[in-house]
Amino acid sequence: MKNKLKLLILSSIFSLTSCEDFLEKIPLDTVSEASFYQNATDLQAAVNGFYNDLPGWASTSVGFNILPDSNTDMALTENPSNRLSGLSYDIPNSATVSIWSWDEVREANWLIDHLDQAAASSDTEQILIDQYSGEAYFFRAYYYFELLTRYGDLPIFSEYFDNNDTEYVFAARDPRNEVVDFMLSDLDTAIDLLQSFPDISGHPRISREAAQLFKARVALYEGTWEKYHNGTPFGVVGSDGSRFLQIAADAAEAVMNSGVFTLHDDYSSLFNQVGLSGNSEVMLWRDYNSVTLNLSNVLQISWPNRCGYTKFAVDSYLCTDGDPISVSQLYNDGDNESLTTIENNRDPRLAALIMVPGDEVEFRDNVYTYWQYPDFNDTNTGNTGYESQKYRNINYYSDFQGYTEDTSRIIMRYAEVLLIFAEAKAELGTITQTDLNRSINLLRDRVDMPGITLGAITTDLNWPNYGHTLTPIIYEVRRERSVELMAEGFRSDDLNRWRAHTLFDGDQPRGAYYNDGVVNTVSISTPVDSDGFLLPFSNFGNFNFDESRAYLQPLPLDELQLNPNLTQNPGWEN
Repeated sequence: MKNKLKLLILSSIFSLTSCEDFLEKIPLDTVSEASFYQNATDLQAAVNGFYNDLPGWASTSVGFNILPDSNTDMALTENPSNRLSGLSYDIPNSATVSIWSWDEVREANWLIDHLDQAAASSDTEQILIDQYSGEAYFFRAYYYFELLTRYGDLPIFSEYFDNNDTEYVFAARDPRNEVVDFMLSDLDTAIDLLQSFPDISGHPRISREAAQLFKARVALYEGTWEKYHNGTPFGVVGSDGSRFLQIAADAAEAVMNSGVFTLHDDYSSLFNQVGLSGNSEVMLWRDYNSVTLNLSNVLQISWPNRCGYTKFAVDSYLCTDGDPISVSQLYNDGDNESLTTIENNRDPRLAALIMVPGDEVEFRDNVYTYWQYPDFNDTNTGNTGYESQKYRNINYYSDFQGYTEDTSRIIMRYAEVLLIFAEAKAELGTITQTDLNRSINLLRDRVDMPGITLGAITTDLNWPNYGHTLTPIIYEVRRERSVELMAEGFRSDDLNRWRAHTLFDGDQPRGAYYNDGVVNTVSISTPVDSDGFLLPFSNFGNFNFDESRAYLQPLPLDELQLNPNLTQNPGWEN
């Protein structure tokens, strides 16, 4: 029965790598382990379904897309995050598809257990069998990483099991560092099996370089987690994370040394493209086409989708002389108080992030429409006045009766490789000027910003208080990561691995300056602080993060009752 169920799941999932409607189903009355997983085509059909679990835009039937990184200190949506705001965050009574769910791991294990059934009829087919086998190992690590970031310690399930396998059903949680070693082992296997990006036909698929990037991402997460949670209930006894930090640096450097990817020449155009094939920076992505792929999104239809950036995010951007706004001679406080001047003398990535008067909103029938002021319609409390330029595709398509529904979504790009390399080396204390020149300074060169010079870093009077004493280079590496990857879905994990609750706990996120002649064009009821900046969440109070427990989510009560070998996460025991 479990064989039939699994094949039903895998054979009915939409293929992301072709323009065909659906994968072909095998009649269930003829299904057996011997009749499937026999060749490369079978393995491709099985692994394709896992791609649906990668980040993407919601379809038109869902409603709207919020900005990635919403509900953090960098961006807001209409309701504050439970974990940051201190709102109701109770221990769940039972597991669901999004809470302590092992369905995806079990599916990956099922496929991995059957990989050896596939036989190649040629060298070319063997390459494809290896490719899809590598993807299976990649996705098992991917699913484990999602669970790790939520729960920390996890049971290691290396093979498929059912309800009769009591060894697994009643398994205890393994220490998080051992879980990460298991994930890295899977990724090493994937790296050995996967093809290099240029050799893969039918993009987008997981490449060797994508697996190396993900290995670096996982290792950086665990390395910094162990470093900054050391000595707390969330840490790993006897480990400062340095082993994983070195793994992260090495994995990132392997991608750099491959020469396969380079930075796209125009930062601002990266995020509003329809189709990303051929982009030199993008390593993995999802395309949308409502006609040929039957996949569309509502990214532009109801923009700004009840979201906005915070003043803290905007203030993170340097001036064009490379100095922070707290000390730069190019910065005028008045510039920050008006959307008409806020981008003056600032890192060009700020102009690529937010909307200001005169920015293009729509191109229809050869006529441009220009942005005038923020949209505060309905209950749009998440709109801070700093609306998003990032991901905005201005082209109007009459077939869709609105903006394009086909804006692609980047999942992995080469800039993250450079940032991981620099951060890992900085955290290890081994970063050199050469390291900076081949990583972060390339990102700054792209937008004509001055590079970082070790030993000559300007002290920012407003460096963020992460709760730890940091070196100047770590402060600036974190700044670079924040502005380069703004609204790409990394911020929550970054705050957690840095143990950065001091940065936002007790704070009230702020938006744009209200009486600037732009924002106050629209009458709104949102209060302002003593300096005149919007307080979108004033009705909810300040962030109230409980650092004694909120870095990890609680396990469901029924799982603890059903399996006495499981233990609850710190702070959630009572």
